[in-house]
Amino acid sequence: MIELNELYTGYSRDKPLLKNFNYQFKPRIYGILGESGCGKTTLLRTIAGLIKPLGGNVVVNGKLVTKASKNNIYMMHQNYTSFDWLKCLDNILIAQKVKGRINKCDIDRAKEMISIVGLEGNENKYPKQLSGGMRQRLALARTLFMNPEIILMDEPLSALDIETRQKMQDLIIKQHKETNNTIIMVTHSKEEAQKMCDVIIEF
Repeated sequence: MIELNELYTGYSRDKPLLKNFNYQFKPRIYGILGESGCGKTTLLRTIAGLIKPLGGNVVVNGKLVTKASKNNIYMMHQNYTSFDWLKCLDNILIAQKVKGRINKCDIDRAKEMISIVGLEGNENKYPKQLSGGMRQRLALARTLFMNPEIILMDEPLSALDIETRQKMQDLIIKQHKETNNTIIMVTHSKEEAQKMCDVIIEF
């Protein structure tokens, strides 16, 4: 469970984006809606431990979040970050590489994930050889492959066409039902939030 306690977020103590925010996130899919610049992405980055709160704190499973590397939280950024020096298959396997162990089962599962997001045949390409929408699906595949307890998504499907977007929405929902994880998703689409989310928070 994620607990936000009297949380203040932003980049200036004089003008915080979020003030005295208290909330508990349980294993559900949450949608965060709001105008640009209201602090949606900053909130995700604060929960992930990528930036420090201006006040208050973030607690995950009873432990105070202080650094991104100290928790089982994965953030999928809006710019669908990839490791450009690694081929697509190795992008999926990056977390296992860091742990220092990759087996055949990992490779088979990574290939399956590439196929599920519609990127079959691109395993040996580099991310820069893909379109924006394909890179976004690669980032999604890597996120779901890692199977973290908590996933933070910042406009995760923004670069996709309607048909592909709907398929990826269904994939995220299916994965959530199978793993009972917690997903907090920033989106500008009310339709997307209504389809995917158990709870919608509007800033």
